[in-house]
Amino acid sequence: MLSSMYGSRGVQLVSGRLGRVVDREGREYVDWFTAHGAALFGHQDPQLVQALKGAAEGLWTVGAGFDHPSRRALEEEVERCLPGRRFFVCNSGTEAVECALKLCIALRPGRTRLIAARRAFHGRTLGALSLTFNPKYRSKFDPFLCRVEHLPPERIPEAIDDRVAAVFLEPVQGEGGVHPLDAELGRRITRAAAEHQAILVADEVQTGMGRCGRMMASHLVGLEPQVVCLAKGLAGGFPCGMVLWDRDLGDFSPGLHGSTYGGNPLACSLAALSMGRIRSGEHLEACRIMEAFRRELAGAGLDVQVRGLGTMTGVEVPVDSSGIVKSLQSAGLLALQAGPRVVRFLPSIKVTGEDAEMALDLFIRSLRGAS
Repeated sequence: MLSSMYGSRGVQLVSGRLGRVVDREGREYVDWFTAHGAALFGHQDPQLVQALKGAAEGLWTVGAGFDHPSRRALEEEVERCLPGRRFFVCNSGTEAVECALKLCIALRPGRTRLIAARRAFHGRTLGALSLTFNPKYRSKFDPFLCRVEHLPPERIPEAIDDRVAAVFLEPVQGEGGVHPLDAELGRRITRAAAEHQAILVADEVQTGMGRCGRMMASHLVGLEPQVVCLAKGLAGGFPCGMVLWDRDLGDFSPGLHGSTYGGNPLACSLAALSMGRIRSGEHLEACRIMEAFRRELAGAGLDVQVRGLGTMTGVEVPVDSSGIVKSLQSAGLLALQAGPRVVRFLPSIKVTGEDAEMALDLFIRSLRGAS
């Protein structure tokens, strides 16, 4: 039987179309959960379905060292979107962070310090977990984790010195409560890292691929990272992660890293298509809809704090957020928590104004019912 580590939402989802999903009883939900933000284009997106069917007619996997047209197509799209970078393709966000961590350690030999932010979430494998802040994820594994200094973001610039190998940051902390980094602070961190030749790593697993309004949210919060981690929406929800880094940083020596399935033709085909669609601005209308949603919610006279960028929204509430999430699900809106007092909304870029109006009404009712 399946592990129960995730618990259960009590619903079996069986189908979906763009911004909606349907359970086995035939009930429809507005999906603002989107598998923790992975379903960037919603469900059964026609272009992604067609691309996946086409890729599935050919090779599903090719080993390391062999080339494939889909890898070349992805390489060309990466150069158009984020030029001047090397990249490595893996299968998930936590794998991307693991790769970035190993890369920084390899390229900064002799340096003994790693810095991440309080409230940070970077994944649950041991290296990524070392960078994650919350003790509930870390405590059972502490003896086996890398030594990482978790600092309030405002203290990071002054903490960087010549012993720091890397600084890992999320442009917007997702799991940690949807906290966008202050842009002036981002610029100070960038300058301090450059001064001491510490590698600045942006974990854009949730914030990247247009979710916050740009291909990389780093550019909205003052960060100029040398290394970037992408995943979740990178291939429209198909398992795929990526690490990109400035070419002049250097590279892994042969054999220091690898992946059996990373860069497979199915994932590369979908990632190239997804990046091209974001480059064309397909996400921008969704960002405008969600910015309007946040303005209306902030002006609704509720005892809440509303935060976010682009289609990523967090609402800090005066009650247990798990109760609000359950109430919304019962009413037909799927959301998720970002801590005990924050409700998080991660709609796809197929979100509509009608969906946003419905979500606003349901949220107001749910909060008033819980207060």
